[in-house]
Amino acid sequence: MPAPLIPLTRWPGPSTTGVPPGVRLTPSGPLEVKRDGQVVTDLHITGYVNVYARDVVIRRSRITCTTGPFAIRTLGSAVNLLVEDVEIDGQDVAAAAVHLDDYTLRRVDVHHVRDGLRLGSRTTVVDSWIHDLAQGPGTHSDCLHVSDATDVLIRHNRLDAYHHDSGDAANSCLLLDGAVHNLRFEENYCDGGAYSVTILPELVASNAVVRDNVFGRGQKINAVNRPTHPGIYWDNSNVWLDTGEPVA
Repeated sequence: MPAPLIPLTRWPGPSTTGVPPGVRLTPSGPLEVKRDGQVVTDLHITGYVNVYARDVVIRRSRITCTTGPFAIRTLGSAVNLLVEDVEIDGQDVAAAAVHLDDYTLRRVDVHHVRDGLRLGSRTTVVDSWIHDLAQGPGTHSDCLHVSDATDVLIRHNRLDAYHHDSGDAANSCLLLDGAVHNLRFEENYCDGGAYSVTILPELVASNAVVRDNVFGRGQKINAVNRPTHPGIYWDNSNVWLDTGEPVA
């Protein structure tokens, strides 16, 4: 196989995501966040964070999710949640790191969860790293699962569904199903999955744009299964890492 034309350091990784070096974390149990504008910072949370309020910030913290199903969940009137410089360790028990609507992730390190993120409406994920998904009987792991969502932006993330140690490809880097409208999936690195981008046949989509992404070769089958699905715009700027050639 030819050497990669594009260095993986172009995308987020261990040195650019999660808790910044030098931050001292205070131990905490599970949190129920119910005050608008509350800032949660510099904590090592064992358990989960349920967010019910508007404009909450979770920053410079580690969440070790020992009970599941979700490390962070938006509930009730939660709107405009910001999660940045956070590490989420799902301990192989969490169904997903974050669920479901009205959140933004920046520079987040997600690992050992069955699904990295469940994305609903008004969600943004940028400059983050999702890797080492949970393995075991019955796991059907996706780095990102977008379902019944409107207004989704996924930009400049590293999505490692492929386990280099075990050779397990997981299910996908990005799974689209239900009804998905106004989605941008761009400038990401994707490796692994049966298909790295899995578009289910029943998907109802409009204005879903997939462009400027780079793909490794860890898939079982191919980078994408239905690039011409109605409502999907699959651009020729999606290329293989090792050759720079467009992904057909």
